[in-house]
Parts: sequence; C-alpha cells; structure tokens
Amino acid sequence: MIEKKIYSSWAFKANENEKAAMNAEIHKELTEKHRVFRNDSKKGLHDGEDCNFADYDVIIGRSAQYKHALYHIHKNAPNLSIEELALLCDHGNLCFGYTVKGAEIYVSED
Repeated sequence: MIEKKIYSSWAFKANENEKAAMNAEIHKELTEKHRVFRNDSKKGLHDGEDCNFADYDVIIGRSAQYKHALYHIHKNAPNLSIEELALLCDHGNLCFGYTVKGAEIYVSED
C-alpha cells in the first residue's frame, strides 16, 4: 500500500497504477468538497463574462502549448496547496509532472 499523497511524474515508475489511483481518489475528494470551474480553452478569465467568480471556490484558466499546458489560478478561496491545484489542473493525473513558473502552473502532457 502506498502513502496517501499526490504523486507527480509517476509514469513509468514503480507502483504507477497505485499512484494513478491515489491521484484520482484525491482529485475526486477535492472536486466533491470544492466548487471548481476550469476553462480548457482560455487562460485569462473574466468575472461575469466567463463565469461568476462568486459561484466557485477555485477558478482555473488553461492555455494549451506544445507538450504542456499553462494554467492560471484566478481564485483559490480554500487556499489549496500548489500540488492540489496542479492535480485539479490535470484532472487528477500528473503522470508527467508539473512545475510552477511565476504565477502559472506548467503541466507536462503528451
């Protein structure tokens, strides 16, 4: 049994199936506990235009790039950790990892 925590860059490593399942479980818990809005095609979001910011606990904008995506966190009312936010950004995956670049979360994808 593995420790209950968020795993980043778990692809092609020991216990990868368990790590994927743990991330999915934590992602489910986060989305059940917090109201999350995520726009997959627009990183710069505007209150009242893209969504009503007051209706959500966490608001995430996304910009697709080559082999990665950039995410901007517009609202983080519950003060989730960077790891938790990255997990929300990548829909509970994080198999190829993430880094933080300034105010953005950079999630590696294939």
